[in-house]
Amino acid sequence: MPWIEIELSPQVEWNEDGLEDWTLALGAFLTERGTGSNPLIRVLPGYNIVQLGEAGIGELILSSSERLVILDGLSLKGNLECDFARFVVRFARQMGAVGVCVSNASYKQRCFWQKLGGVIQPDPVPLQESIRRGKVAIEHLTNFSLLVTYEGKPVLCLEPITCNAHAPRLVSLAQRRLEKMYGGTPLGFASRMAVHCPWNISCEQWDDFLSFSRLQAFDLLEGLVNTCQEG
Repeated sequence: MPWIEIELSPQVEWNEDGLEDWTLALGAFLTERGTGSNPLIRVLPGYNIVQLGEAGIGELILSSSERLVILDGLSLKGNLECDFARFVVRFARQMGAVGVCVSNASYKQRCFWQKLGGVIQPDPVPLQESIRRGKVAIEHLTNFSLLVTYEGKPVLCLEPITCNAHAPRLVSLAQRRLEKMYGGTPLGFASRMAVHCPWNISCEQWDDFLSFSRLQAFDLLEGLVNTCQEG
C-alpha cells in the first residue's frame, strides 16, 4: 500500500533533547480527550518509538538520524484521530523534523493527508540485481549517524554501537583507532532500513550492503569523531 509523506520546512534544528517533552505533550493531548492512554518511549539505535496504546492511535516513530516523524497504524475514525494527526504535524515542525511519514493509510484517508500537504509515495519494489560494490557509498546524516546509498539512493541507516566481540570480518585501522580511543571496546553498527529506500532488500543483499559499506563507514566515522573533538 502506498505511503504518504508531508514535507516540512523546519525553522529549528532537530530537537532530540525534546523527546521527553514530546511524550509529555502527547500524554496531555490524549488525557485531555479521555482516552486513558499513557504514551511510552522505547529507545532503539536511531529510533525512538512512542507507543500510544489503544484508541486506534497506533504508534509514532521518531527517526533521529533522518529527522522524520513516522505514524504507523493510525486510523482516522473520528475527530480525536484527526485532531491528533494535525497535532503531530505541528509538533514535528516544532521539533525540527523535515517530514512526517504515514504508513498504512487507506484510500479514504488519503484526502485528509493530502489537505495537510501529503504526497503519495510508491511502495518499494524488489531490487533484482546482485549488489555491486562500486555502487555502494556512505553519506553523513546527523550526529554520528551514517547512510548507505546504492546508485545514490538511500538504503540503510547505520548507528555506531559498542559490541561484545568483533564480527568475523576484516577490522580496519580506522576501527582499531576508534576502539582504542574509546577504551578498547569493540565497535560496530546497528543497521536499519532507510525510510526512503525505494527497494525491498533480501537478506543476502542486506549482508552485501553491510559488507561493502563497513570499511567506508568506519573511515567516515573516524573523521566525524576527530572533527567533533577538534571543535
